[in-house]
Amino acid sequence: MRYSLFALGVTVLAACLVGGCSSRSDVSLTGNTPSRYAHVFITTQEVWFNQDGTAGPDDAGWTKFTLSSPTTVDLVEASGGTLGSIKTGLRLLPGTYKQIRLIPLDSSAALATSASDLGAKYNAEADYPDSNGTLQQVPLELLNPDKGIAVSGSLRVPVASFGTAAAAAFGTSTTNTTTNSPFGTNTATNTGTNTTTGNGTTKTTGTTTTTAFTLSLDGARDLVPFSFGSCAGGTAATPAASCAGGILLSSHAGAFNLDNVGGISGTLTLTNLTNTSGIQATAETVSADGTRHVAVLSTPVRSDGTFLLYPLPSSSSNAAVYDVVIHGPGMATIIVKSVSVTITASSTTDTSTTTTGASNTATGTGTNTATNTTTNTGTTNPSTSSNTVSLGTMTPRAATSFAANMVTRAGSPLTADAQVGFYQGLSGSGEVPYQIEAAPIDPFNQVLASAQSLSAGTIDSGTYAASGNTITLFSAAPAQGAGTYWVAASAPSYANGTLSNSVQVTAPATSTTAPVIATVPALSAASGVALGSLQVSITPSSPGAYDSGELLLSHDGTLISRVSLAGVVSSGGTVSASVPTGTPASIYFLSVRFWQSGDPANTLRRQWYPSGVNMSGGGNASIALTIN
Repeated sequence: MRYSLFALGVTVLAACLVGGCSSRSDVSLTGNTPSRYAHVFITTQEVWFNQDGTAGPDDAGWTKFTLSSPTTVDLVEASGGTLGSIKTGLRLLPGTYKQIRLIPLDSSAALATSASDLGAKYNAEADYPDSNGTLQQVPLELLNPDKGIAVSGSLRVPVASFGTAAAAAFGTSTTNTTTNSPFGTNTATNTGTNTTTGNGTTKTTGTTTTTAFTLSLDGARDLVPFSFGSCAGGTAATPAASCAGGILLSSHAGAFNLDNVGGISGTLTLTNLTNTSGIQATAETVSADGTRHVAVLSTPVRSDGTFLLYPLPSSSSNAAVYDVVIHGPGMATIIVKSVSVTITASSTTDTSTTTTGASNTATGTGTNTATNTTTNTGTTNPSTSSNTVSLGTMTPRAATSFAANMVTRAGSPLTADAQVGFYQGLSGSGEVPYQIEAAPIDPFNQVLASAQSLSAGTIDSGTYAASGNTITLFSAAPAQGAGTYWVAASAPSYANGTLSNSVQVTAPATSTTAPVIATVPALSAASGVALGSLQVSITPSSPGAYDSGELLLSHDGTLISRVSLAGVVSSGGTVSASVPTGTPASIYFLSVRFWQSGDPANTLRRQWYPSGVNMSGGGNASIALTIN
């Protein structure tokens, strides 16, 4: 019988190894959404994982999960520390995954039940009130949705413990607990006790570890309003009859293991402000080139003045330090410096339920009694976790605002994925300018879709000392001068635009609604990145059916380049797109949108192509497309 007990222990151990020791993974979506949006719906049908951070959607190595039914998340609701669940309990093998990919349902696909239940008309949708206050529900345009939205990260799935199972086979007594790691990484313990009457007693204990991952989308960067058609002669309130608009999702999402993130909370007393919508808090760090602060994460300030920046990457061994910029129309900008976010362990539990299975008794050579207990815990509220630091309560000052927009220099367009930032710095030695506001360009028209509101006042600034401590704020004009901002563009694979007095905007001396215009120069390729040419031959299947169009090149759900098809969509021809080459990200997928110029809104058609173009080796390339 001793041999039988040893064999039983080996069997339990082997079963744990083969079964992955019951590791589970939860996936959620969160984000920041500008105040103009009432809802932003994204519906997911599949979730993929890969341990290769550069793998393309058609490469090997993907672990793919098709959801039993698609899941819809409203990014307006899933913000400020709230996580919108996509799927729980995925059986993902232990290891470190460098990439996660969501496969969304396009707005043109049949409406999923999960989207319909939330009141959506489309699987991918953006809702906003128009100038008359009427809610507009418009399809959110996705780039090559069949290839998905991919996000790089370092997502570790641990091996669940099995040592107690082997030890218990020889009668070792064990104690099992259920804990929550910070921000919702849950560890549940399942205990099974097997009693055999005869020559010995065995006890086995196993652990199911659930690791939580989230993807974070910044709608202020990733939701790209645009217009198309002949828009000349119209106004924002009354567009020209031959002008139409839409909203594109160009993802720059981040992926986080929730064991390695923290948060920054705060409260604003809003009594001094007449307009409290559109205020945001942004966590920033210094850019890689050291020339400016760049946004890591933004979040809206709620109507009660509270905000929570979450998830922010950090580490238990090396706390991340952020500067927080609180900004918006009608208020003086607040900058809080040196906010340290420290990761510590947490054992708090929101809720728990215990289910005990029925006992089963079998007679034979002995009596076997099994009792299974599972404890499931809820997600820890980030605002109450030890990983969230508080900036306390601050009172912003009212300030006048002015509008600003931009144009590009003749013959020097910005890359389609560019965003334009407005920067101010604090006076003093060693100070680096902060991004106060930023917006993506309309890729078809090379301007901001809406003029950016900028504060014309001075800046309030202070330094963080400890969580919850009062922060003393000091008012002073920015280094650029009150109401003056440096303006520069930025885009992945390109060097940041230069910050200087040569490209700036200044609040007008007299009140006006007309925006101040900055002329923004084109960007040059980043160090180590070359620009190549992709020649695209266009053949329409029905010549003359359409007379206008756009060619879009994307990588992992991010817009990279666009080219007008106005001269070739009707009868065919060749166009050229300039794109970064020679990097793992130089794998591009193509889509086209085309319409009749007399009625763009009602004749718009979209088409995407399954085969990509690999330019990671550098140089130029060509491809032929047929427009159906």
